[in-house]
Amino acid sequence: MLRHTLASASALLLSLAGCAGSPHKTLPAGAHLPGTANIEAYPIEHLAVRSLIERFSDAANHADWKATEEMFTEDAVWEVQAPPPMGWTFEGREAIRQGMTGNVGRVELRVQTVSPTVIHVQGPNRATARSTLDEVLRFKDTGKDVRIVGTYADQLVKQGGQWKFARRTFIPRYDEPLPTVTGT
Repeated sequence: MLRHTLASASALLLSLAGCAGSPHKTLPAGAHLPGTANIEAYPIEHLAVRSLIERFSDAANHADWKATEEMFTEDAVWEVQAPPPMGWTFEGREAIRQGMTGNVGRVELRVQTVSPTVIHVQGPNRATARSTLDEVLRFKDTGKDVRIVGTYADQLVKQGGQWKFARRTFIPRYDEPLPTVTGT
């Protein structure tokens, strides 16, 4: 039994070492690798992009706007495609910072979860991703809770060895006011 376990662990380690040590495949512009081939061609990039998306959600949940701001390129665009007052577009990292910190006075509570996430790496420095966001917000002025579900479509670039959002587009698909809970 121990011998079988060691053999399996050795095979796994050799496979992982092979992935980490293999040269990146360079795809022609617009090329698409079906199924898991894109993950196999770019395993480290997939992990790094997924980590960026998850760190963004974590930073938003904890109102860490400095960390969130640094996840965008200097010329990034972040938009919500919805009718006013929910829809907006921030162009450039400074506008994104101002938009995030400007919302602090309106939102008392933010809890968001991101899943599932599909990533397509287009090369060692470019990727796209699509993820589903489920978010609950409590607004200070009304005390009302709202649940929003939608899709993020992201364009990402690697700058200085770090993956960053070049463009984030959120498309709300569902929203509902949540019932007010009263004391018993």
